[in-house]
Amino acid sequence: MKKLPVQNHNTELEEDKAYWRGLKNDDSDALKELFTKYYDQLYFYGLKLLGKHDLVVDTIQDIFTALWENRHKLAEVQYIKAYLFASLRNNILKPRPSNVLNNSEPSTVLNQGFHFDLSPEDIYLEEETNTENRRIIENLLKHLSPKQKEIIYLKFYNNYSNSEIGEILSIKHQSVANLLQRTINKLRNRKKLDNLYVVNMLITGLI
Repeated sequence: MKKLPVQNHNTELEEDKAYWRGLKNDDSDALKELFTKYYDQLYFYGLKLLGKHDLVVDTIQDIFTALWENRHKLAEVQYIKAYLFASLRNNILKPRPSNVLNNSEPSTVLNQGFHFDLSPEDIYLEEETNTENRRIIENLLKHLSPKQKEIIYLKFYNNYSNSEIGEILSIKHQSVANLLQRTINKLRNRKKLDNLYVVNMLITGLI
């Protein structure tokens, strides 16, 4: 999955709010627009959280079904995309029969390791340097906690603001800032051991 292009954030927010208002006013096309717009991003995020195709697909469908069924009860939401990501995350991590997760406890899904699969295309590497830089990225990620990997994904690859990340992870804005800073510091500490260009590139994406 490639890093998302930088867009006019305010324009996107206003567009999403218009869809949200339409949804609350029984406009099924508005729900369809949100589904089409964010399905791929939700799907890839869900896979990184859990790595189970069928469960991720079912969860996304359940979220949008619930939105339609409860459309008249929906509150005003500032960040629609972050709301959808948070809903997916909460639904994936909620308790469910252990056999669905191959006898794994749902509460330990993130502790098993965030599935952060980084392809050469994600960071626009030259073909001849793909193998080496992939090794460097994989080595860097080994030194990060699951939540630090997750915040890299949300910040660097999805262009989320700290406020949006806080909503997704259900933590305060300052906690997001602190987590980002700890992640940046840990990456900086790897500069002497790994390729300086790759480390700086990741840090720049988080600032």
